[in-house]
Amino acid sequence: MIIHLPTSATDSYTVDASWTDQRLVYLVLAAFALLIALRFVKQALAPIEALIQAVAAAVLVAIAISLALVLVAAAAFSTH
Repeated sequence: MIIHLPTSATDSYTVDASWTDQRLVYLVLAAFALLIALRFVKQALAPIEALIQAVAAAVLVAIAISLALVLVAAAAFSTH
């Protein structure tokens, strides 16, 4: 990479434009890389999604059973 130091106002504008072009290229490449990464992350997480749903279902079953046991105990020990 050649570093060009500006010697006049017009050279300075040219160097700034060059840096702006480079930044734009870097940003476009970064966006492209992120899009590819997101696509593969979605594919990688697909099997995990089923696991998360299974865990959530198990938690709901545990809560429902606990609630049912509490209500049965409350009914059994009710003094009315």
